[in-house]
Amino acid sequence: MIFGSRNNNRKTAQIKSVIQEVVAEAFMRQKQELSRMQEEQQKHFDEQMKEQLEKNHKAVRGLSDSVEDFLDSMQEEEERQRQLHQQQEEARKREQKLLELVQLYQQQMELFEQWITGQPQETGEAARKAWQQQYAMLKGKIQTESMLCAIELTGVSGEPVDYRLHEVLQAVEPASREQEGKIDRVYSQGMLYHGTVIRKARVTAYRKS
Repeated sequence: MIFGSRNNNRKTAQIKSVIQEVVAEAFMRQKQELSRMQEEQQKHFDEQMKEQLEKNHKAVRGLSDSVEDFLDSMQEEEERQRQLHQQQEEARKREQKLLELVQLYQQQMELFEQWITGQPQETGEAARKAWQQQYAMLKGKIQTESMLCAIELTGVSGEPVDYRLHEVLQAVEPASREQEGKIDRVYSQGMLYHGTVIRKARVTAYRKS
């Protein structure tokens, strides 16, 4: 009996040892599998992070390029605006010189008209008429060119007085009610440019005293 009991104990110990080895091997395999899974997960995570970083780098490069393009566009626009402002300033100066020249021509024409009308009869009627014809042609040409340049002359005998356009030098007693408030004589015509008064016409006007 004692011998049989020892054999049973030995078998039990062997079975226990085998079970422990199996369990240990199972734990080892489970640990290895877990480690492998962790490595795969880490590898997958690293790949995702790398891919995301590359996307971020591309996005940053794209944004940087967009900012550079925007700054270049702003610089080009500033240069264009500067050139446009310079052209406008040059055009304004040319316009001012043109207006001064037209005013000078107009003043010379008025002096010429006064000279023609003031010539004595001794100079000859034919000569005076020839000068008047030349004057009328020149005046018509100036008026045509002035209209093309948006220049309008003001101040015509018989039209109503407009103090925005006319400078009344003297009041003249009207001969009829129809003449009241109208221009009598024009000493020098005024000038409008695009509707803006450049010079007022200098006139005498009918007005009851």
